[in-house]
Parts: sequence; structure tokens; C-alpha cells
Amino acid sequence: MYAQVLAVTLRILAFRAGPQDFPFDPRLTMPLVLIAGGANAMLFAQVLPLPTALTMAAAMVGGTALVTRSVLRARDVPERFNQTFNTLLATAAALTLLMLPLFAQMAPVLRELAGKPELLEQPDVMQVPQGLAFLMNLINFWNLAVTAFVFRHAANVQLWLGVVIALILAFVVLFCVIFAGLIAGVLFGAGAAPPAPSVLG
Repeated sequence: MYAQVLAVTLRILAFRAGPQDFPFDPRLTMPLVLIAGGANAMLFAQVLPLPTALTMAAAMVGGTALVTRSVLRARDVPERFNQTFNTLLATAAALTLLMLPLFAQMAPVLRELAGKPELLEQPDVMQVPQGLAFLMNLINFWNLAVTAFVFRHAANVQLWLGVVIALILAFVVLFCVIFAGLIAGVLFGAGAAPPAPSVLG
């Protein structure tokens, strides 16, 4: 089963399959939630305390579930939620894991900025390698394209509307992450830090 999940995930990332090809099995959802959430938590934990990272990762998964269910209900195809949500989790997890080593090179810069915000006024001091920034942006764009592709098939919409849905998902997830980060900061006394880029949603 998991070999099939991996194979279909890679095909979806290459735009050669859709959510309808993802194995339908409610038992897959929890493992995929843990994998996707864990991947994002590892990303956030490079610049944030672990409790905050875990809270924000959970918010990303929750925001993705909320938007996915809402869109599919609006399109009158709620029965497609399992495959669609699992597809988004699997593809996001794969792209987040791909992002991890790249973000690890940027994390020290963000941690220093969190401690010394005045460094933002000195762009020559805090420079990120252009090649690194390009690769990270490429992965984020890839995720947006995959998300639009998934919703195009799952919700039976045109590609441009799939892009709109993907953008809405990104904004909702960003809001959920920021809100969760603020709550975690209050609960755990975590200091603020620049949010880590993520590809979930």
C-alpha cells in the first residue's frame, strides 16, 4: 500500500496522475497527517522552539483540511475529500522534505534576524545566496502548481479556478499558521521569529 502511495505521489508531482488515482483508504489519513505535519514541524523547528513548531504544523494541516472540505462541499463532491486531502498531504510532505536541506542553510540568517531586527536595514550584511532563494521559490511554485492541479481534478473546475483555489488555500493556511504561532507564543513563552517557508497548502 505505501509503495503504491509513494508511486502515485511521484506521478502527481510530475502532473501525470490526479487525486482520483490516489489509493482510497481512510486508514492512510492519520499516517499522512503525521508525516506532513512532522515534515513541517522539522522545517519550523529550525528557527522556532519545538512547541511552537508543532503547533504551527498542526495549524497548517488543519487549515488544509478546512479549505479542502469546504471547496469539495461547495462543488457537491464531498465524497472526494479522502483522496484529495491525502493527496495534498502526500505531495506537501514530499516537497517539504525536499525543502529541508535548503532551508537549513537559511535558518541561521533568520535566527539572527529574530534577535537583531535592525539588521534588516543592512541588506549587504544579511544576504541570502540567490541560487538558494531561487530553488526555494521554485519548490513553492511547484507546490502551488500541484495544488491547483489537484483541485482542478477533484473539484471539476478549470485550471485557472484551480489556481484561485490554491491561492485561497495558501492564504488561509498562512493565517492559521500566524494565529497558531501567536497562541503558542503566549502559551509557551516562545519568542517571535520569522516564519519558516512551507509548502503545505
